[in-house]
Amino acid sequence: MYWVELVHVCKAADVPGEFTGFVRFQAEYEGRELTGEERVAILKVEGTACYIPVFLDDLRKIEDLEERLRAQEARMTSLTRREIIRYMGEGD
Repeated sequence: MYWVELVHVCKAADVPGEFTGFVRFQAEYEGRELTGEERVAILKVEGTACYIPVFLDDLRKIEDLEERLRAQEARMTSLTRREIIRYMGEGD
């Protein structure tokens, strides 16, 4: 099991260069067309060079993200979980 930590939250248009490939890949995988206004959380997989972008505007329940991460053999730290929940609330 890998731990993931939140490293950045911003609009898709403001994603730092080192994360843009991950965000574009995830958007394509989900079949979404980026407008640049989407709020994106970037999670880093501990001990790797991998990042998992999460489009916060579509995230309805934290359990949905936890299930997605479990399928990738990953789990959020408790601090990351609390922060994601807080950012989810900011979109309401």
